[in-house]
Amino acid sequence: MREEKYISIEKGLELYVETYGELGNETCLFISGAGANSSFWSDHLCEILVENGFFVIKYDHRDFGYSSKIDWDKNPYDFMQLANDALTILDSLNIEKAHVIGHSMGGFIVQLLGIHYPNRINSLTSISSSTNSPDVPVPPEKTWEIYLANKPQNNLETDLYGFLKVWEYLNGSAKFEKELAIEYTKNLYKRQDIDGALGSTHVKSMHSLTDRTEELKKVKIPALVMHGEEDYAVDKYGGVQTAESIENSELILIPQMGHIPFNQELLNRFENEIIRFLIMNKSEAVNNA
Repeated sequence: MREEKYISIEKGLELYVETYGELGNETCLFISGAGANSSFWSDHLCEILVENGFFVIKYDHRDFGYSSKIDWDKNPYDFMQLANDALTILDSLNIEKAHVIGHSMGGFIVQLLGIHYPNRINSLTSISSSTNSPDVPVPPEKTWEIYLANKPQNNLETDLYGFLKVWEYLNGSAKFEKELAIEYTKNLYKRQDIDGALGSTHVKSMHSLTDRTEELKKVKIPALVMHGEEDYAVDKYGGVQTAESIENSELILIPQMGHIPFNQELLNRFENEIIRFLIMNKSEAVNNA
């Protein structure tokens, strides 16, 4: 059911890709956020979708996880290149269209795909993301304090405490289940060295982003917009405005959830909403409606 492979994006750059299910079935492409690898999307989520007739893809972004590392000073990239990475994966597997699901930075990429390549997208799901509008409130000062206090030195044992402080803050007010956070952090260290800010080059590439509010108003693709009520990394108004901008969208705000759920009950809700929306927008379901 699950296969691992590397897909060449350009000379010297390969992306680590995991697939689930049967190629030829309707495709779901999951896109992680800055500083997150493909394990952000659980095996359980992927397997349930396969059981419902989908082919599932998730991958590590360039310069992260198992994918090729880059020298930012020599080879900087922008967000359209990250969006094109996703399309190149689809092209390499001869997939014409896909449902695209993105969290945080992945949500930015999903929105760009919907804006610039609507003919390749069946539906889009934007989670814990925003339109990049200046109207969206910036994160509170405490967010930056928490981020900057974490100074990993590529030693999981000594770095773990700092990461747990970050994850607990990003979890929201729901009960913080430390075991989930520890497993998540172990996986980050398993795939790469971490001796500085997570996803720093991803953050650098965000300078290429502009306000997408008006462009999203032209998007007619079915969309799910999901956000935690207590997201202190991307304000929930980012999700509200995204949903207001996309004509055919559904907005779900989850109480007590922050930017990343490290709570099994919230994680179940998070995944079940994605599964429900994708099944509802599966081609056969739409055609039979």
